[in-house]
Amino acid sequence: MTVDNAFYAYVSTNNAMLGTLVASGNSWPTTFSLSAALTPGVTNYLQIVAINYGGPGAFIGDFSLSGTGFQFANGSQNLLTDTTNWAGGYNSSNSFVAPQPWVVPAGGVYSQGANGVGPWGTVSGVSSSALWIWPSDANSTGCAFCTVDFSTAITPTSVTPEPGTMIMFGSGILGLAGVLRRKISL
Repeated sequence: MTVDNAFYAYVSTNNAMLGTLVASGNSWPTTFSLSAALTPGVTNYLQIVAINYGGPGAFIGDFSLSGTGFQFANGSQNLLTDTTNWAGGYNSSNSFVAPQPWVVPAGGVYSQGANGVGPWGTVSGVSSSALWIWPSDANSTGCAFCTVDFSTAITPTSVTPEPGTMIMFGSGILGLAGVLRRKISL
């Protein structure tokens, strides 16, 4: 992934607040990799705080999950930046390379073209199908020097039943066995 111009990436179990910092970069157009452990059994969020130093700003990425316990918002183990599975939002007019207070991305994002489009060109290590995206509301504010926020959900693929659910399930099976035994005895 990369951002024109800088970014901070976090993983959180609550999209209302920033999670654990897992990567950062401010040497555009270098691509960056990130790796993070996800919290089992709950929805996690990949959060990107993007900082634009001036001119057009954009975020592009190609993400994948290892293991089978989670899936991205698109229902798969792989996710590209796109206009469907990411939420975005204007944060502030601050363009300093420093962590900013999180503003929950509540809006849509728009595409500025696929990997290879100008003025960014092709970013190696990112799929040619990934889109350069930016929050729709940041476009209306004339966000040449600003911070914007992005997020996408990472959900568990299977839910482990709670102990109470297992007890109720077991009780139901015992009750059914008792009814069947009674019918056989009559």
